[in-house]
Parts: sequence; C-alpha cells; structure tokens
Amino acid sequence: MTEKNYWVRASTYVTLQRLAIFVFGFGSYFFMVRYFSKDTFGVWTLFVVITSIVEMSRSAFIQNAFVKFYSQPNIDRFSLTTASITLNFISTLVFIALMLGLIPVLTIFWHTKEIMGLILWYCSTSLILVPLTQLNYLEQANQSFRGVFWSAVVRQGFFFSVVVICFLWVPNMSLNFFAAMQSVGGIAGLVTAWILSKQFAPRRLATDRAMVRNLFKFGKYILGTGVASTIGKNADQILLGSISHSSVALYNAAVRVMNFVEIPTLSISNIVYPKIAERANLEGKEAAGRLYEKSVATIVGIILPVIVGILVLPQIVLLITAGKAYLEAAPILRIMATASVLIPFNVQVGSAFEVIGKPHVSFYINISANVVNLVVNILLIPRLGIMGAVWAMLITNVFIFVVSQVLLRREMGVSLLRTGVQLVEFYTTAPGHIRGFISRKK
Repeated sequence: MTEKNYWVRASTYVTLQRLAIFVFGFGSYFFMVRYFSKDTFGVWTLFVVITSIVEMSRSAFIQNAFVKFYSQPNIDRFSLTTASITLNFISTLVFIALMLGLIPVLTIFWHTKEIMGLILWYCSTSLILVPLTQLNYLEQANQSFRGVFWSAVVRQGFFFSVVVICFLWVPNMSLNFFAAMQSVGGIAGLVTAWILSKQFAPRRLATDRAMVRNLFKFGKYILGTGVASTIGKNADQILLGSISHSSVALYNAAVRVMNFVEIPTLSISNIVYPKIAERANLEGKEAAGRLYEKSVATIVGIILPVIVGILVLPQIVLLITAGKAYLEAAPILRIMATASVLIPFNVQVGSAFEVIGKPHVSFYINISANVVNLVVNILLIPRLGIMGAVWAMLITNVFIFVVSQVLLRREMGVSLLRTGVQLVEFYTTAPGHIRGFISRKK
C-alpha cells in the first residue's frame, strides 16, 4: 500500500469508527439521560467511569506494545501474537479481581448498592473483549482498519438500538439490564471482528517466555500511564460521586459534549502512532518530532471552530444534548471547552515517547499530573463542588502541557512555533483541499 493510500484508507476508517462510536455513544446517552432520573443516571455514569478505566488501561498495556514490536524487522510474529494474547487474558483476570474486590468499597463510598450488579455484568463483558480487542490490535498492526470499524459499529450499534427500543416502548428497565446488553453487544462485535479480521490471525501459536517478558517490560510503563491517566481523568467524577449522584450527572453532561471534540483528536492519534513509530525507527527522533507537530496542528485546526461555537452558545448545546434539566452545567462546559485546546498536545505525548523507547517518561508525566489533579480535586471539590472539579481539570491540563512540551523539545526538538506555523498553513491550504475534493467527486 502506498503512503498516500495508507493515509486515505486509514483516516477514512478510523475517523468513521470514532464518529460511529461517538454517534452511538452519544445517542445512547441522549435517550438514557431522559429515561432515568438524575440520581439514577449518576450511578450509571459512575459505572461507565469504572469500565472506561479498565478498557483504556488494558488497551494501553496491550495495544501499543504489540503494534510497536509488530513493525520491527525480523520479529517472530507468531510468538509476538501468542505473547500478546497471554498478557491480554492475564491482565483481564487481574482487572476482574480488582473490580470484585472494590465492590464493598464503592458501595459505601458512592452510597449505592446498584454498582455491585453492574460490575458483575461487566466482568463477563471483559472476558468477551479479550479476543475482540486482540483481533482489533492485530488488524491495526497490519495497517488495516476495516474489521476494527465494523466490529465497533456492531457492538455500539446493538446497545444503542436496545436503548432506543426501551425508551420508546419498554419503560422502567433496570440499570442491570443495560449492563447485560453490553455483554450481548460484545459478543456481536466479536463475531463481526472474526469474520472480517481472521485473515490476519496467526496460523499457529508459538510460546516464547522471553517475548512475554519483553512485551510486559515495555507495556508495564504504558499500563501504569494508562491506569494513572484514566483514574486521573475521572478522579473528579469519582469524588463527586461521594457528594451526590445528580452532581455526577450534571458534570457528565458537559463531559459528553466535549467528547465530540475528541473524535478527531483520538482518530488522528491512532492513525499517526504507527507512522511515528516507523519514522522514529527509520529516520530518527527529529523526524518523529516533525510528524508530532504536524498532527497536533491538524487536530487543533479541526477542533478550534467547534470550541468557539461551544464557548458562544453553551446553553443551546446543553439543551440539545442533555435537555432543559441540565442547563445549569453551562459554566462547566465553557471552562472545559477552553481547556480542550490543550488536549491534542497532551494526547500525543505518550505516543511520542513510546516510539523513541522512553515510555517511562510519559509514565512519570502522567503520574505527576494525576497527583496534581487528585490533590487539587480534594482541595477544591469540598469547597466549590462541581466547579472545583472543573478548575482542577483545567489546572491539570495546563500542567501536562507545560511539562510535556519542555521534555519534547529536549528529546525530539519539538517547537511550538513550528506547530503554530503548521496551524496557519492548515487554515490556508484546507479550503483548496476541500474544493479539490468536491471537484473530484463531481
């Protein structure tokens, strides 16, 4: 596949995947937030926080190490795949054990017994996700995204369909029912992934303990980074849950809106990661740094008009997304929108340090940032409530931005000035590219 074809095909599938996940996820939220009361939906939000921590942490542990090693020359891909599957399964069992052990603690801390049934259902979903995610990682490592896209569409689309049906015709279903439907959706996604990605599956499995150790050695820092990052990212909602479930629901209303901004951020990050790894291996750290600058400028250029719209009309955005009961979250949304300008810079930091063989750097950045975030949340939430959580989020993003840019400049020669130039170039060239695309379609 040529360089141009790779970017076109990859960007199409990954962007559509992120868009589909957002549409189905937001669609499910749109109906569920109106299906349940604020307090009940707050419990569901806390459950989603737990599942996000587990899925993102496990993905960071397995996916990035597998993709990086897979692209190296002379690698035994049978042994690599076997080692990745082994770590995927073991890490899932560890997370299940942790979740089961935390049930009594969370029941007391969040003042709800419903969380127990939700976690039990998610334990079964986690086991289903082991082969599903492994097929997705294998396909991504082969620079193909078709199966990843369709398995996500089927999995998320199934759950969305169930939510819509219940909203329209089946009232008073429990939270446990929807958690169970997530497991069913996972099975549907797994079947889809196997049909479309089985050609990438290894013809045989080869046990190699050294390969397992190498993957674990590389992935442990990324796992630590992933756990610290997701816990830190959700520490505000975790702590708000001890105050009131309705506070969590209000805060989450603003978070859901900002998830829209993350679509291009995460999509381009997934596309760029294999290319940054390849560029670092073939051309060195400086070349990888130039790709970092260009990708960040592109993401900022895409999301900036959306951010301006949110800053100007937060009430209208909330009225459309969450309903009249959530309009009081407008100040929260404004601050989140301001902080989101820094997200493209911060998201790419982990990938940049991983591909140059220094995953521990991003690990320490995230650990430090999450300590800052946790401390500020503990200090501000009891005094300011929801607004304390928002200010803590802004302070943490600024901290990550400042520290990471200093280290990126030292290690890879990354320049904010060049990134700014790339942003200006994006806006000057984008209209021409759009007109050319439209003319070709005509």
